[in-house]
Amino acid sequence: MRNTVSRTARKAASLTLTLATACLAAVAVQPAAHAASVSTWDKVAQCEASGNWAINTGNGYYGGLQFSLSTWKGYGGTQYAAYPHQATKQQQILIGEKVLAGQGQGAWPSCGPAAGLGADNADPYPAPAHRKTLAGVYRASNQTFYERNSSGGTQGSAMFGNPGWKPLIGDFNGDGTDTIGVYDPANGDFHLSNDNGTAAISVRFGNPNWTPLVGDWNGDGKDTVGAYDPTTQKFYLSNDNSTVATSFTYGNPGDIPLAGDWDGDGKDSVAVYRPDNATFYEADLTGHTIGNAMFGNPGWTPLIGDWNGDGIDTIGVYEPATQKFSLSNDNGTVATSFTYGNPGDTPISGAW
Repeated sequence: MRNTVSRTARKAASLTLTLATACLAAVAVQPAAHAASVSTWDKVAQCEASGNWAINTGNGYYGGLQFSLSTWKGYGGTQYAAYPHQATKQQQILIGEKVLAGQGQGAWPSCGPAAGLGADNADPYPAPAHRKTLAGVYRASNQTFYERNSSGGTQGSAMFGNPGWKPLIGDFNGDGTDTIGVYDPANGDFHLSNDNGTAAISVRFGNPNWTPLVGDWNGDGKDTVGAYDPTTQKFYLSNDNSTVATSFTYGNPGDIPLAGDWDGDGKDSVAVYRPDNATFYEADLTGHTIGNAMFGNPGWTPLIGDWNGDGIDTIGVYEPATQKFSLSNDNGTVATSFTYGNPGDTPISGAW
């Protein structure tokens, strides 16, 4: 599909045959370009559309990169929006990446070379590096949170909450680092903390007997709170203002709900751990079972984390009698273990 992308292409078409042939020959000998940084795409958009990513002048070319509708459809743009100018800047750039890989910078005959599009070769939206999950403990007797490293050493602590409050860990602001929050079961309040005891926000969600869960349910990079009703085995997602986003029924009474990214798609979903047979059941957001793993003994506390930094969460368990934490590769094989904490501590995990 030769470029029908931009208004600069229409200008080029008005040139003489000799000049057009020369331009095509010049493009043909250029090395293939497959990617470009956001700043370079901004330069292309500035040249093509004065930097207006939502532009639609009615001339048949749309958005900051002045896609024709046929090019937008041909490279998969309709997965984002019917027309290019209706898509976000990032979405337009992602389609621009495909056009660049397929046609080179000549898809924008004037603006592409002028912006250095063919010489950039940078990934505009590189995947974030996955942080490894580490375990820690919350000591209810003094409301102290202890982080730890893989050898069991204390990295830091934070005082927050009251006895009886449940600690919750998550990346609540999308900065790539987990912090501690607490859930007050007496009134269903969830409080975020900046790890020094100062409450950042508070939200009421669920009922006092519901089990709170934290996860990135929509893949936006920010964790929010959800809740599991043990009487009905229903799990409710929240956008942090108590609005239920979705819910489903899964598990049996007595199951322990868990949340994690089981397939590495960037979105967390719910699972349950059955303590009577030490079995872990994964589920998608419709409640369908996609796998299970046997690990640990009844009475052990399950912990979820990305222990090796591959972007996929797996299960681990904490044995309260010995304060020993064991990692698993989801088939019951112990990867590593360590002893940490005191009897009565609540084990927690996060990417600190």
